[in-house]
Amino acid sequence: MAGLKNKLKQLTSQKSEISKIRRKGENEYKKVKSMSRKYSSSLKSTQKRIETFKQNAEEINEIISQKTAQMESIQRLKSAAQERLNLEIQNKEQIESEIDFADTPEEKQGLEYRLNSIVSSIDDIKNEIKQRTSMEKKFSQAVSEIEKKKNFVSKTIKKNIQSKPELVKLAKTAQEKLDSASKKFESAKKRELSVSAQLSKVKSAIPKAKPKARKVKAKPKARKVKSKIKKKKSRR
Repeated sequence: MAGLKNKLKQLTSQKSEISKIRRKGENEYKKVKSMSRKYSSSLKSTQKRIETFKQNAEEINEIISQKTAQMESIQRLKSAAQERLNLEIQNKEQIESEIDFADTPEEKQGLEYRLNSIVSSIDDIKNEIKQRTSMEKKFSQAVSEIEKKKNFVSKTIKKNIQSKPELVKLAKTAQEKLDSASKKFESAKKRELSVSAQLSKVKSAIPKAKPKARKVKAKPKARKVKSKIKKKKSRR
């Protein structure tokens, strides 16, 4: 009986200590798990950002190629218009010179008609060049803005790629700590369950003490009391 009580006391003390260890291990496990999730989430987010920005960079490159091709096409048209303008200016100067040396009014009139046509053509070409220049400027500005965006995306990709190895390292370390904390926590839980089972067995093995019966004092009989009273009266 005494051995069982000592065993009960010993197991109760062990359970209290193991419960403390288990709670401490559980808190550590939760803390490390939260940290592991944080680094794992950061790593996934970084990888996702890299992939997203790489895709954006590809789309930006396509837009730049399109805008650049359109701008080069406008530049070619503008250059061709400039060549036509130079040629028409030469023709105008030539016709003006010929008008000065015209022999007859009819010849002069014909030359003036050609001159007016050339002047009109020059005005049209100048307007075309003006429009081409305006469009060229717009495309140039658009390409410049897209280039700035491309540089920003490139820097962001580079920054995320540079930060990735450190995040991989932190995530790996956190996972290792999580595995260690998980093993310790599970071990503490098993020990606690084992001691609890032993404690339960010991408790059931100790017999329960029977409750003591109350002793009830017997009341004196009334007849004897009365007889004693009569004897005392007779003696007097």
